[in-house]
Order: sequence, then structure tokens, then C-alpha cells
Amino acid sequence: MVRFLVTNDDSYASPGLYLLYRAALDLGEVLVFSTESPRSVIGHTITLSRPLRVYRMRVRGIEIYLTDGTPVDVVHLAMNVLRYKPDIVLSGVNVGENLSLQHIFYSGTVAAAIESAVMGVPAIAFSADVESFEEMETAEMEGIAMRYLRKIIDVVSKYGLPEGVDLLNVNIPNPRRFRGCVEVTRASRVRWLSSYEGRRDPSGRPYYWLSMSRVAAEPGTDVYAAEVMGCISVTPLSIDLNTGARGVEKLKRVVKEVFQ
Repeated sequence: MVRFLVTNDDSYASPGLYLLYRAALDLGEVLVFSTESPRSVIGHTITLSRPLRVYRMRVRGIEIYLTDGTPVDVVHLAMNVLRYKPDIVLSGVNVGENLSLQHIFYSGTVAAAIESAVMGVPAIAFSADVESFEEMETAEMEGIAMRYLRKIIDVVSKYGLPEGVDLLNVNIPNPRRFRGCVEVTRASRVRWLSSYEGRRDPSGRPYYWLSMSRVAAEPGTDVYAAEVMGCISVTPLSIDLNTGARGVEKLKRVVKEVFQ
């Protein structure tokens, strides 16, 4: 029997966590382990400077585990403290999409999947273009989870991930724009351009407010599939950051010339 660990970064209160639980429920054994409070946009943070608490409670009729740590902590605690050895880690469904490398690096949801892959366990991160728990808990999202997310989970559990792929980043467009299609994509490099607006507080001291403007979506990317085509984007990712290997020999020659 396939063993699933289901987690997220929106906390145990998020309907997306239980949506993913239901999608995986009849495909194998499922353990739900989440954070006690939202830990969005914290990236790959791991707790080193204080002790972590782990406790169990019943939510929506399900026995789940909680921690006061981060999504990355959850993966370690599940495997090392609970001694639960999952075959696949499922993270999400996140409230808000995680499209492009920018969001992938910031996301706590994707970070849990990446940490799982680092530990040798394949993973899938799921996110949806909704803005609230209420939007997540609708009949439309339930239908998408049970028809599409379940199939994605089932395929990975049966056939594994392709060689060189460590995890999948899956993004669901807003249900109002979803056209019933699934696209395999690459991650857009940049989705937003940032700028900082200078202002002054009532005491006259300067401060800066981040604002962002969208970059046009490029065909073939996760952003284009989800936002232009209205499709679920499935983006294969690798944790091997040595993709610069093509430049190794050239860099070796340069370094040799400089330091000899």
C-alpha cells in the first residue's frame, strides 16, 4: 500500500489540506501533519534556535498531527519523530498559486515538497488560484480535486516520476476560468518586476513599500498555461542545482588562467 504524507503551509485550518487528503484517501494510507498557524512565503525555513512541539488533535473527523514549526520541519518531524516513512509527500492545496521560479523559491508549500525530495521521497506540491479559505471550500474545487488531482497522485504513485525529476509543482487556475485541461510546463523564470515606493511616516521618517508589476507570460510556461489557457499546469522540477555544469569547463579554463 502506498503511504502518503499530506501537509501544507496554510495551517491545519485550511480547507485545502483536507481537499488533498480526500483526493488521496482511497489511493493508500494517508497521514496528515500540518502547522498550527499559517507559514506562507517563508521559503525553506527550518527551525534551529528553539524546541519544536508536536501534538495530535481531531479536526473534521480526522486524526492529524500539528507542530509549531515550519512546513520543512513537518517533513523532518514526520519521518524522524513519528517514524512515518511516506512513499510520496503531498503538499497543499495552497491558497494562492505558486507559479514561476520566483514563487517556487518563496513558497512554504513547495519547500515541503523540495525537502521531501532532498530526503529521497518524491513529492507533489499543489496550489490553486484562490484568495481565501471560502474560495477553496467550494463544490468546484472539490470536483477538480477528486477528478484531476486524484489522477495526478494516482499516476505518480503507480509509475513514479520520470528520471531526473524529483517533484512536481501543480497549479490550478481559478475554477471560474478552468477549461478542463492539463498542461505539462516549465517554470517561468520571472513573473513579477519589483519596485519600492518611498514614503514618509507621520514623524517624517522614510520607509519603503514593495509593489510589483506583471511580466508577460511566455507560451510553454506554468504562468501561460494557468493564466492564459485556463489549464492546470504540471511542472517537473529537479533539486539538482548543478544545471550550470555546461559552463564548468569554460570556468575551469578561466580560473586556471587567472590563478596561475
